[in-house]
Amino acid sequence: MMHARINGLSLAFPDEIRPNAYWTEHHPEMVQGAMDRALERLWRRDEVRSEFERAMEAFAKDPFKGALERRVVTIESSVDLAVRAAEKSLTAAELTPSDIDLVIVSTMRPDTIAVGDAAFLAARMGFTCPAINLETACSSSVFDLDTAANLVRMGRYRRILVVTTCTYSRDVEVSNSLAWFLADGAGAFIVESCPEEGYLGGAAIPTPETCGAFSVDIVNDGGDARLAMSANRAAGKILHDTAAPYLQRSVDAGLAAAGLQLSDIDFFVFNTPTAWYANFCAAVLGVSRDRTISTYPIYTNLGPVLMPANLYHAAASGRISRGDKVLLYSVGSSSTAMCAILSWQAGALGEAPRPPLAAFNPA
Repeated sequence: MMHARINGLSLAFPDEIRPNAYWTEHHPEMVQGAMDRALERLWRRDEVRSEFERAMEAFAKDPFKGALERRVVTIESSVDLAVRAAEKSLTAAELTPSDIDLVIVSTMRPDTIAVGDAAFLAARMGFTCPAINLETACSSSVFDLDTAANLVRMGRYRRILVVTTCTYSRDVEVSNSLAWFLADGAGAFIVESCPEEGYLGGAAIPTPETCGAFSVDIVNDGGDARLAMSANRAAGKILHDTAAPYLQRSVDAGLAAAGLQLSDIDFFVFNTPTAWYANFCAAVLGVSRDRTISTYPIYTNLGPVLMPANLYHAAASGRISRGDKVLLYSVGSSSTAMCAILSWQAGALGEAPRPPLAAFNPA
């Protein structure tokens, strides 16, 4: 079997950065009443604190729950972001569209309702290889990595471009405090054959208990139809009760697939849909928080782009080195939880994204 590695890991974001001060200035009443609205209602409070609740408590008094700023689309489409990320990935790897044998795209949500963005990305960039949509909500990028790596290791393709985008802000009004915790961006990377051991294995488990926790529905807005994201009233209990079991089951299965033990892992990249999620995952697994990373404060929840965002900053900041065993984990509502493990082969990184407005060092 051939080996596969990540190359050309890149990020792309909309031009607008919206800090917390935006709501303090334009919607002060929302900030004043934040503890009773939006995200706060998702998390239940019990006398017995779970690991999840203990991790969250550090942010209980912050109405923005650890978020400092978020990047949001104004005129950009999902495909626009995908093109930016894909171009940066190809440039970093010194490749052209003709060097790619397959394009895998995952999007939350696509620019059109009926189909995903893959064909539109291919048309914009001149790809002549197959371009397919492969979506499993927030775990898409990890699942896509596993799929691409296995196809390369089997010898079916030499180079596969994976592109994932998120445009949450399009479906949440700024007057809804849920907008504080959702943002937009894109990630791209090339999975290619290599002589050294790179991708080691992974495993996915279904997450049917989360079905309905979040949804995007067509709503009537003053006579005009639009899509709107909302959270089910039971979402907090569902996410609270399933977070630890999903994590433990996925990691156990992923380690078994890679033939490793938890003690073999040098660094952990968890998806970070909240400011406390990396702390929570580290506590559940019993690993040092110093061996993880969270970019949530400057990006907030990027859905499937969280994995490439955290992995990019871990590599760019020198937190991971060549040969390190890196465990990736992402959970997705109404989809799957996925663990993937690789031996980092230090592929090229794309041009760094625009720095955050806030002083922040990813940790």
